[in-house]
Amino acid sequence: MLLFYLKPYSQETLLSYIYRIAREHEMTNLDWIFELIDKKLSIKLAPERVNWLKGDELKSLAEFLGITYEEAEMLTVYNHFERNHLEVRKESKNIWFLYKKTRFCPVCLKEGGYQRKTWINCHSIMCLEHGTLLWDICINCRNIPNTKSIILDECSNCNKKLSDSPIKLNFPNKFIEFQKILNLILEKNTFLLLNAWLEDSAAFLKALDFIALWAVKMLPAEEFSIPKYNMNFTGKILERNHLKNYRTVEQAACLYSYVFDIITNWPGGFKEFIKKAEKHNDEPLQSFIKYGIPKVINTPLWEISNSFTNYVACEKGRLPDKQYIRSDELRFIYPKFNGSIINSSLIKSNKISILNSNITVINKEELESFVNKFENSYTKEELREIWGTSAKATFAILKDGLIEGAFWFKSGSAFNWVIPKSSISLVEKKVKQGAIKDIDNPTSLNEAVKWIGPDKAHLLIRNILKGSIKFAYNSNEFSDLVLDKRDVYFQIRKEIFRSSQESEDISFRDVSFLLGIKKSDIQHWIKSGRFGDFDYEGTNAIPFQNFMDFHEKFITTLELAIKLNLQIKQVIKKYTLGKMISVSGPQVNDGKRLLFLRQQ
Repeated sequence: MLLFYLKPYSQETLLSYIYRIAREHEMTNLDWIFELIDKKLSIKLAPERVNWLKGDELKSLAEFLGITYEEAEMLTVYNHFERNHLEVRKESKNIWFLYKKTRFCPVCLKEGGYQRKTWINCHSIMCLEHGTLLWDICINCRNIPNTKSIILDECSNCNKKLSDSPIKLNFPNKFIEFQKILNLILEKNTFLLLNAWLEDSAAFLKALDFIALWAVKMLPAEEFSIPKYNMNFTGKILERNHLKNYRTVEQAACLYSYVFDIITNWPGGFKEFIKKAEKHNDEPLQSFIKYGIPKVINTPLWEISNSFTNYVACEKGRLPDKQYIRSDELRFIYPKFNGSIINSSLIKSNKISILNSNITVINKEELESFVNKFENSYTKEELREIWGTSAKATFAILKDGLIEGAFWFKSGSAFNWVIPKSSISLVEKKVKQGAIKDIDNPTSLNEAVKWIGPDKAHLLIRNILKGSIKFAYNSNEFSDLVLDKRDVYFQIRKEIFRSSQESEDISFRDVSFLLGIKKSDIQHWIKSGRFGDFDYEGTNAIPFQNFMDFHEKFITTLELAIKLNLQIKQVIKKYTLGKMISVSGPQVNDGKRLLFLRQQ
């Protein structure tokens, strides 16, 4: 067990604290403390893992060190990730905190040998307390120090004191501004507002690394160097398509001060950055357009996408200096339109080419005005759900223009409807006002639609609104309308006669409805000559005059039932009792359907 316990310093790392305890216990090799931890707790710890501990392992270690779990947690880096909503897929390759290496301030080391959390932050470049840039190498042998080197204040390679490193005082003022913001995030969990769209520290840190990653890909290294202060951006900073975990202080200072300038001078700084990128290799900028920009849509970094859109619209498309939206962003902003509004003629859009990429933009103000006009609207699918009607029936009703202000636009082969909710309420109100209590020959709205065919559903609604069809409205659901079956038959027959007279033929579907027979019956009566003489090969219609001649001479079971206000089975019973004589049907060896002379 440990003989005595130390109090952790503010902003100290957990690994630094453990090594300090080992030093106070005069361990010749500070790593021996990990053997003690393994022996007492059965936890095998690699030093680089210590700052990333959480859960039961951290709890056991805290008890061993004589501190609370909450104190131990504050010494780790995971609490920074959780409170800033940052993701870590692999600790050793994360872009936020150094994994094995460290930076240091020589003056801090002289005053007290422990590692500050800001020293392992990948973005940190200076010590604000002493106004000096941080070091990340031994000045004598160029070896990169680790946490144990900090506690011992000596290079593990050449044993030179790290605290003897010279103080670097020559740097731009923006380094101080940048580090102040980082320290507020790390030490006080607060964020200094830089512009209108970066609302919190998480957005700032993500924006910082997002732009830094693409800047390194899109611009030559000399763009980041600061010759006036003898700071050169050199060396590899990328690992495949990501920033490396270890970036030297000089790399971080050059790169992040460049990105910090872009962020603090938004959107002008971002526009200049894209302009510079256009002058260099096309391929990285094409990748930025194809892969980078889409990643920030609908995230806290969406403003990057917005600013790029405005750059394309104003600089490349020479459009007026206003706000614009890209077509691929529409479905996130206005899900009702799902982006397809672009392909209609309802709103003006502009297609602009940049590096072989075609980008379609819309004036944001015009789009908002258009959308606000119809924000209280239904789609066809929503109206179907409300009214309980089929897709074909709903389309027929909409196409007939019965819903005031409803319109459609075409995207590919799909029709997209925008239906004002106020117009639907008006239709339903009119229907309720015209309803009666009881119906003698009831049939539901949906049954009536199936009977006459969904493509004629609009005829039902039109006649309901005119009062030509009696109906009852006994619930709040439009689909529960109860119609008078005889009214439906006679009104739809009028409509069919009118349209068939104009077209000079009548479809099999309409004949089936009017006569109450099947297609096979129609075909039998055509072949037997009851519909007169005409060329019927390959047709699905009968000349209207031929049908009217048939209609004047004959009457079917359904027509009799409707005309006499009887049930069909009552008509058939009269026939079986010999009160009616059929000129067609099984008993006279003429098809399967009964047919009577109308003059009876």
